Amino acid sequence: LKSNASFHDVVTYIISDGRLRIMLLFQLLFLFGVIVQPIMCFTVYVMRHGQTDANANEIEQGSADFSRLTDLGKEQASNAYQALVDTRVTSIYTSPLTRARQTLEQLRQADASSTQTVLPPSDLILNDLREIDQYDWQGQSYSELKRQFPESWRAWEKGIPDEMKVLETATDIVHYPLLEMWERADRVWNEILDLEKKQPHDDNEKDRSVLIVAHGNLGQALLGSAMGWDANSFNEKGVFGNCGMAKIEFLDLDTSPRKVANRWRWQWPVPSAWSPTTTT
Repeated sequence: LKSNASFHDVVTYIISDGRLRIMLLFQLLFLFGVIVQPIMCFTVYVMRHGQTDANANEIEQGSADFSRLTDLGKEQASNAYQALVDTRVTSIYTSPLTRARQTLEQLRQADASSTQTVLPPSDLILNDLREIDQYDWQGQSYSELKRQFPESWRAWEKGIPDEMKVLETATDIVHYPLLEMWERADRVWNEILDLEKKQPHDDNEKDRSVLIVAHGNLGQALLGSAMGWDANSFNEKGVFGNCGMAKIEFLDLDTSPRKVANRWRWQWPVPSAWSPTTTT
C-alpha cells in the first residue's frame, strides 16, 4: 500500500488476503467506532477410513458394509491421529459404515493415550456420509468390473460423471453414481453447517474445528462441493489414500445461503500448501 492510500484502499487490501487480515479489519473498524459481531471461523478435517480387507483385495465396496479394517488399516488410523494433535476438535461426524466407525475407534484409542485429549467424547452418525452408492458393482472385483463394464469403468477412472452408469438390478434403474454422490455431498454439508450453527458456544470461542470420518470418493465430493467444484473435478484434485485427510476452512458459519469454503489443503499424510477457492 502507498503512504497516501485512502481508508477504502486499506479496507480492500485487508479483505483481499483472507482470514488473518479479516481479523485486522475488525480492529480497524473498532477504532472507528463501528461495532461488529466477530466471525467464528470454521475448520473441517475430512478423513478417509484406514485400509480394509476389500481395499487390499481390490473389491469394490461402495456403500455396502461387508468390509473391515486390516491390521495395517488400524495402524494407519492410529498414525493419522498425529495430524490432529495441535487441534481442539469440537464436533465429530461419521459415516454409518463399520470401516469408518473402526477408524474413529482407533483415533479415540490414540487420543486416550495422548497427554492432551483433542477429541470430544461423542460423535454423530450421518447416513449421507456413507460412501458412493455403487449398486450392482458392490462386492465385485475391480478386474471383473473393468472387463464387464469397460465404458463405465473408464468414466469412473477419468471422472466423467455423465458417462459413469451403474445398474441397480433390484429396481431396474440405471444410476449415475458420481452425480448422485455430489448432490448428496452438497446436502450433507448443509446439514452439518446447520447443526454447527446451532451448537452452543461461549463468547470466547472464536473457532470451531470439525472432524468428518468417512470415505475416499465421498471425501472428494465433500471437498469439491465445499470449494465450488462440480462432479467433473472428480480425480482431478488428488485422491484420498487410506486415512488421507484434507483440511477445509470456512470464514464463518453462515448457512443461508451456504458459503463456499475459503481455502483447503492436504493435512495427512503429507501436508500441502493452501489452495484458495477456484471454480471448475
